[in-house]
Amino acid sequence: MRMTLRSLPLILISSLLLTDISYASSPQSVDQRIDFLMGANSHTRYHQFFGRFQRAVTNRDAQQVATMLDYPLTAQVAGRDKILLNSQQFLAVYDKIFTPSLREVVRKQRYSDLFANSDGVMIGEHGEIWFSGICHQTSCTRYTIKIIRINGNSR
Repeated sequence: MRMTLRSLPLILISSLLLTDISYASSPQSVDQRIDFLMGANSHTRYHQFFGRFQRAVTNRDAQQVATMLDYPLTAQVAGRDKILLNSQQFLAVYDKIFTPSLREVVRKQRYSDLFANSDGVMIGEHGEIWFSGICHQTSCTRYTIKIIRINGNSR
């Protein structure tokens, strides 16, 4: 096939459109990524955890959120890293961590837009919150999904 200069713009536009489509996120692509990284068929548990966490934060249910954290936990409290040893320490600073802007990041996060790597699953465009499986034994056949880091929101 002979390419002409006239057909070049059409080819470029077509390739850009196809690129956008192929990189669009979907719940299925997130499921596949989580299964690949965290273990076969683990995506259901991660999806459920994300939904429970999102509802708890949106409803300002600090008690529920406190049960979903892996202690000790490093969290941004009023712009500074703080190590929280237990749920009592977390609850004492809950409103300083989950500011209106951070709650909005969690509320707006779509499952299909979650980023996952070998460290865990990220909420927010800038890694505001991370969650992952915490193993109960060396083989990691039993694990609990928990929030492992709260970086906060600089906005």
